[in-house]
Amino acid sequence: MANESSGSFYLRETGEIRDVYKIFLLVECPFHIVNIFLLLICPNFIFSSKTLVNLNLKMTIASYFLAGVLMSMSRLAWLICDLFWVPINTMEILMYSRFVFQTSIAAHLFVFSIERAIATCLSKRYEQNSSYPVIILSCILTYPYSLIQLYSKYNFEKGREINVVMYGGAGIVSLIILLVVYRVNKKKVKERRFKGPISEAYQVRENIRTSRLLIQIFFIFAFFVGTSTFFLLKFSASLTDPSQKWTTIKNGFMYDILICIGTTCTTTVFLQFLIPDDTLKKWRLKFHLSCQQRSVTPEGKRLRFRSIHGIDVEVGNGTAEEEARVYFTQLSQAWKL
Repeated sequence: MANESSGSFYLRETGEIRDVYKIFLLVECPFHIVNIFLLLICPNFIFSSKTLVNLNLKMTIASYFLAGVLMSMSRLAWLICDLFWVPINTMEILMYSRFVFQTSIAAHLFVFSIERAIATCLSKRYEQNSSYPVIILSCILTYPYSLIQLYSKYNFEKGREINVVMYGGAGIVSLIILLVVYRVNKKKVKERRFKGPISEAYQVRENIRTSRLLIQIFFIFAFFVGTSTFFLLKFSASLTDPSQKWTTIKNGFMYDILICIGTTCTTTVFLQFLIPDDTLKKWRLKFHLSCQQRSVTPEGKRLRFRSIHGIDVEVGNGTAEEEARVYFTQLSQAWKL
């Protein structure tokens, strides 16, 4: 099973094919190393007090990143084992683990859409009643879902095709939910339909910001997964034909490299969301990148007030994230009183 799924029954022979395949392995390794590094520095930002995310979103992002780092570690270990001619049967667990964690990453996009839908429906009391058991259960269920896809892949004649349909169906539902969440919350802001506590205003803003981010991630993920699926299906079709060794190797490489690049890209987008604005500004200045900011309100409609820390704040002179941070800081301090 492992030999057929990986194509390694072609690649454990010496000669030109093995030499080219070894180059492909070495090319893929750095992408996983970079992805592991990025994912390992993320927890510092996820649980930072300056990060504009609530408990549910923190848990979901942390679960997503955990699946990502385990996927890259499994794949990197598999690549190293293959480079050093470790017996294929010994490597089976790494191959299966990589597939499970990779599928879990995709399933987390559905969990994100569910979490944002709950946040929209319960925007008036989401911080006090965060429904975290539902979110934790949803994150855990991504792994049984992944095991179902793993079983389908190796036990049905059209297993890969079935998995593609499952991916597509879950992705379309997730995108629809995120688009609805974005439109509903934008409408609330436009019509100013939230007249409750300041926490609701903050939650509506966060719903807009995070749903916009998740829609971006969805399209990035869809591009890389969709493109890699094309090569996966070609790879699968050539596996049983020994005369198409080069076709198998090239399509397998394209599939693997697109998956790891796509995962790294989504990790980078998440990092931009999590890193505080002041840190991003320092990095942009350090690398001589532009750091233009949009005003929250028109120039003539700025509002000055003194925060609970005794600091003069001018709303409308910074980004929407800064304004939301001021609101959230005051709210947090009020709850502590």
